[in-house]
Amino acid sequence: MNRANVSGLVLALLGVTALTPSCAKGEDGTTAEVSTTTPDGDGGAGSPDASCPPCGAGQTCSSGVCVSVDTDADGDGVKASKDCDDHDPTIHPGAAELCNGKDDNCDGKIDEGFDADGDGTPVCAVGGKPADCDDKDPAVHPGAPETCNGKDDDCDGLIDDGFDKDNDGYYSCPHGTLAADCDDANASIHPGGTEICNGKDDDCNGKVDELPANLTGSLAAPVNSHWSVAGNASIVNGWAQLTQDLPDQSGALWWNAPYTFDTFDVSATFWIQNKVNGADGMTFAWVPGNAVNVVGNGASTFGVGGLGGYAVVIDTFLNVNEPSVPFLALVQAAAVPVTLSRVTIPNVRDSANHRLRVRLEASKLSVWLDGINYLFEFPIAGYAPFSGRWGFTGGTGGASEAHWLTDVSMSFPNGQGCVP
Repeated sequence: MNRANVSGLVLALLGVTALTPSCAKGEDGTTAEVSTTTPDGDGGAGSPDASCPPCGAGQTCSSGVCVSVDTDADGDGVKASKDCDDHDPTIHPGAAELCNGKDDNCDGKIDEGFDADGDGTPVCAVGGKPADCDDKDPAVHPGAPETCNGKDDDCDGLIDDGFDKDNDGYYSCPHGTLAADCDDANASIHPGGTEICNGKDDDCNGKVDELPANLTGSLAAPVNSHWSVAGNASIVNGWAQLTQDLPDQSGALWWNAPYTFDTFDVSATFWIQNKVNGADGMTFAWVPGNAVNVVGNGASTFGVGGLGGYAVVIDTFLNVNEPSVPFLALVQAAAVPVTLSRVTIPNVRDSANHRLRVRLEASKLSVWLDGINYLFEFPIAGYAPFSGRWGFTGGTGGASEAHWLTDVSMSFPNGQGCVP
């Protein structure tokens, strides 16, 4: 059987009349009208289908074959001339459009209504391209750049992938209930991390080295390296001697680290020589600046005059127009200290140990001596937290008296405990 006969037999089995070469032309020899079809060659209304030879009058191209316009191969009740896919009964004009990569309703559009955000990606996988995982956001679709925003921007099933480089479980943006990682290159730094003294914000709370601390630097050998003495002061056998038993002495013991004075609580044991005519006295001071090799501008100002800031004074010398000594006072450390509050205390110039405690909180000062509260939440007018150093000073003025100090304990409840 020759090739032409085989082709004729196949067409006959399909119920299609084979065309002779002349069927492509009209009776007058002119070219007959060519049917149109859908772009995919499945027949029906649309553009000409190149997969078919030119079909004769009363025929249309369906899946590469010229068939009668009245053919309904898929039995969906729509003739081939109107059906854009006469081999799929679910596809025909009036059918419900589904998200399947097909023109179900033969309107020339594919998956219309399934790309609500207009990003060009429907909510079903088509042609090997994944489906849009969020059809309400045009910035979210397969192939979109992933950003750190708590979304799966590129629809790969992962949220904020690439934004936890240190693999500590925290991302460089807020992620669900997790706050943002402030250092995505260090796995030990993240919200809730352990704060250590390293100059870093380990727990991502916006503060660096905020370690609640109780600084108890030893004055005994080996002396803590953060203690620094100035003026006539020295450290002897676990005590700091602020002044010797000589006139015109002034000395200071400073803790060599900067702090911001918003809240603190300090205690120390002091000893003042028992003499009939006591010298000026001693202080606990918190002053601006970081210099730890200085004392105040004269032995008659307790070793704190002119340093700025504030001091709690134990005054043991009776000056003109002063109440009986000794007394406790809060002063501003101007060139001539300005007294803000003063209260009489029992004799401490007795060569015995006494315990001083000073607490600052919310611009209010409280002072205890030997466990008795003499000043309670005294409001310091105009006080604003400032950065500087803290320590103890002493001065003898024109008299003579030794001032000693030991067992210092300083705490910053709101942090600042780091001592690098």
